[in-house]
Amino acid sequence: MLESIKKGSRDSVVYGLGNVAVKVIGFLLIPLYTDPKYFSVDDFGVIALLDISGMILISLMASGLPQSMMRWYWDKDYSGNQKGIFFMSLVFQILIGLSFCLVFIPLSDQLSTVILRTDDWSRAIKLVILSSALQAINNLVNTLMRVQSKSMLFTVVNTLKLVAVLFLTIYFIVFKHMGIEGIYLAQVTGNLLFILILSGYTLKNCTPFFKMTLFRSMSSYGFPLLLANFAAASLTAIDRYSLNSLALMKYVAIYTMAYKLSSVLKLVIVDSVKMAITPMVLQKIDTPDNQRFYSKTLLYSSFVLMLGIITISLFSYEVIKVISKSTEFWGAFVVVPVLSLSVFFTNMRETSSYGLLINKKTGIVGMNVVISSVLNIVLNILLIPLWNMIGAAIATLVTQLTYWGLNYYFSQKEYFIPYEKRKIIIMFLTGAILSFTGLFINEMNIVPRLIIKFICVLSFPFLLYLFNFYEAVELQTIKKFIIRWSSLRNFRTNLKSIHSREKN
Repeated sequence: MLESIKKGSRDSVVYGLGNVAVKVIGFLLIPLYTDPKYFSVDDFGVIALLDISGMILISLMASGLPQSMMRWYWDKDYSGNQKGIFFMSLVFQILIGLSFCLVFIPLSDQLSTVILRTDDWSRAIKLVILSSALQAINNLVNTLMRVQSKSMLFTVVNTLKLVAVLFLTIYFIVFKHMGIEGIYLAQVTGNLLFILILSGYTLKNCTPFFKMTLFRSMSSYGFPLLLANFAAASLTAIDRYSLNSLALMKYVAIYTMAYKLSSVLKLVIVDSVKMAITPMVLQKIDTPDNQRFYSKTLLYSSFVLMLGIITISLFSYEVIKVISKSTEFWGAFVVVPVLSLSVFFTNMRETSSYGLLINKKTGIVGMNVVISSVLNIVLNILLIPLWNMIGAAIATLVTQLTYWGLNYYFSQKEYFIPYEKRKIIIMFLTGAILSFTGLFINEMNIVPRLIIKFICVLSFPFLLYLFNFYEAVELQTIKKFIIRWSSLRNFRTNLKSIHSREKN
């Protein structure tokens, strides 16, 4: 079990490096997006709404294909035809993307009016649709790299794509003066570059194949996940759509700044763990140590995530002032702790729903996310008129808590896993108290304020120790890790060992 944890941790770190690159590039663009010379505050809100609309489109175009392919890729009945399974999934994905483009691009004027109350953004929406179709195809190729544990290839290629998008975005906005359209033209170009770079790898893993019984099984498995993915994407977008409808575009922009900070945690930690661990979860279904592995995955990922939540929540005030070129965005720090804590339950949901995946109960996942989406809409309608951004953030937190609770309940009924609930509760309460501390000290002078915030972050693991949080073997492992990585002379050797283990 320990070796599985180590492998999952190594892959999570490698995926995390790639996801860090995503956020670094995203933050490098925030000063550009908040510069009044190029964009107004309302323009930043428009970008936010177009981004989440693209995310919803991707969830529909993917059609549950990546998850279905991952589930059947290691199925013992098809162990000799993995290339055929990928080929069938890829062809179907291309057809879906093409169909969406043919249907929705001619409707771009109407979509612009519905989403943004004007048809001025129809050309940008056309680019969003095209970019989403290409990204859906790329997601399937990314899934192939994950199931094959090609974490280094995954990180390198995706980072190259992101760097290309960064420079193209700057070029189109600063030098070609294309505004918002330049952002999405850069994304289209970046996705095409990704396809070109991995064309050899993709073709190498393809063998012409089609089997109707398998296609039906994968479709019946994937369709509930399509609904779940769509509802989940909608769930993350409802707050900003609601703010646009019930408040002002200005609040969409400021709230989006806070959301970008908190989403660092989801991308760098939650998504990285999911990328590395989910294929291992399916591979370990019949192994004797699988339940302890599942339990520790939840505990360890929650620990790392909560440390990140505390850090982001405490230092959001300073970060926003540094990266934003407009003072109108500075008030976003107020909702960062609430949104960050909602990510804690997102991770809990991802890492405590294994029973539903193992027993192929994807319909329950779809039902739960639909219930959560309806709840989120109701809460936004009730809370946004009262508290604007804070109301939207509270609605998100309550919804993610509910969504996790539903998945956890049904997953445990399907496949019981002895999670360490006491430790999770202690971790959450301790982290939540530390996370909100920053709201009460931001008026202090910068030096004592930063000292107090650093002490809060560093105190978290020690406070948990007071509650007997760690097992003896965990304390011993932590000690060895610190000794190994504290030596700068061995840093290159340690990195090489990660790479060599990945090859093996």
